[in-house]
Amino acid sequence: MKIQLVPLSPEDREQFILDNQWAFRYGAMFEFGERDRSLNAEGEIISRKTIEH
Repeated sequence: MKIQLVPLSPEDREQFILDNQWAFRYGAMFEFGERDRSLNAEGEIISRKTIEH
């Protein structure tokens, strides 16, 4: 398998952020179950600010 990494284009940025937030939320629910309530004020496991930086 050959993988090529390319810079994220500006038009894909918003979807990238949303996909990352979904993946972290899904992973936390899978690993810890619904009893884990480690959400920030926006209801996310990982903040938009963390992904952007």
